[in-house]
Amino acid sequence: MLAAWRRLEQALDPIALFARVAHLPYSLWLDSGAHGRYMILAWDPVRRVDLRFDDPQCPFETIDQLLAEAPQVDAPADAPPYLSGVLGTLGYELGWNLERIGDAKPNPHGIPDGVLILPGKAVILDVLEKATWVVAVTESASADTAVDELLSWCLEPCAPVEAPTTPVARSPLRPEIVKADYLDRVRQVKQYIREGDIFQANLTYQIAVEVADGDPWALFLALRETNGGTYAGYFNIPGYVILSGSPELFLRWDQQTIETIPIKGTRPRGTDAASDLALRDELATSEKDRAELLMIVDLERNDLGKFCRAGSVEVPVLFDLEAHRTVWHQVAVVRGRLPEQIRASEILRATFPGGSITGAPKIRAMQIIHELENSRRGIYTGALGFLDARGHSAWNIAIRTMTYTAEREIRLYVGGGIVADSDPEDEYKETQVKAQGMLRAIDRWSAGTIRPEWV
Repeated sequence: MLAAWRRLEQALDPIALFARVAHLPYSLWLDSGAHGRYMILAWDPVRRVDLRFDDPQCPFETIDQLLAEAPQVDAPADAPPYLSGVLGTLGYELGWNLERIGDAKPNPHGIPDGVLILPGKAVILDVLEKATWVVAVTESASADTAVDELLSWCLEPCAPVEAPTTPVARSPLRPEIVKADYLDRVRQVKQYIREGDIFQANLTYQIAVEVADGDPWALFLALRETNGGTYAGYFNIPGYVILSGSPELFLRWDQQTIETIPIKGTRPRGTDAASDLALRDELATSEKDRAELLMIVDLERNDLGKFCRAGSVEVPVLFDLEAHRTVWHQVAVVRGRLPEQIRASEILRATFPGGSITGAPKIRAMQIIHELENSRRGIYTGALGFLDARGHSAWNIAIRTMTYTAEREIRLYVGGGIVADSDPEDEYKETQVKAQGMLRAIDRWSAGTIRPEWV
């Protein structure tokens, strides 16, 4: 397998480019929001692997094998973190391969628990340097010829992306659980905490809406407009499109260091500057939210400590506050130094799924989650990201994430961490706050009022 790249000293329009391929099977978009540096557009895979939690071979070892096939790229020091490698999704249930959690719940669409691609074509935009990197991977043809053809394609005039103007008929929202049942399940989690089983569990549910028609790529543009997403992504798996506006980093590593940035603590944004500041201050002084974050920081420190250099795991940031389009979040940064030789599978086996969306202790929390939740989580609270052949990697926690199925059903997913002093009513309200950006996206998309420009 061969690879070649070209650097273009101009920033192309990512939305206009990707609009030409968003409908293709396994086309994928990753970006880091309005203030991020890189966007990755990838399609036309030369290899694809579907992962299932009950595969005889550990799915994380399968990732190592696929990554080993990716050609090495002789790139300069200022190259983006991704040029050649593996991109895709890791569903929450892949964590069941490592520990016995319970009997599998129905998988009505037959969707794999993970899908990874080694793309034949990729375009990486460096917003800071206003540069575009174009990469082609081939199995037999000349990689130089392929990358020059791809570059020519990128430079072809693109028709402006027009906002959809035709309304999309849709059903009312259909939560899979009524409020009273969610409150009761919060109380059940609190009972497990009182009995000493766990310190915290992340309890979630799904909301469905049926639509008559509509373009999932346009829905993703609406999600970016209403929700934003520091670690966002779109992945067109046939029959099951993933649209993620995640604010949370699961893992990011290079050849030397690794970090995770867990979120615990949420408040809505205010309606004016004064109320916004008051809500921020309320989160900053909440003992309950601080305790919730500390529990997960301890869990993440333990997970990284399984493979990082002895004594290197640290918490350089604790109780920081981040402003997003619809919410305030409280975050921490947990960081460690990697040994000289370590495989991606070793890292993922020790950390997946992320502790912020399971609870602590992780395995017992996952067992209780399985008992209390109605459905498989799938991509929700799994991860979407990349592994580069040079040793770079980044994955989100797939929250603020929707799926769009071939049956024209949109599913969105919400939840929150439950601790000893959680108030069930407050926890339910928090799930509604977290849903707002996604619901507004569906409203704008179905009304045909999306602005397609880059924000």
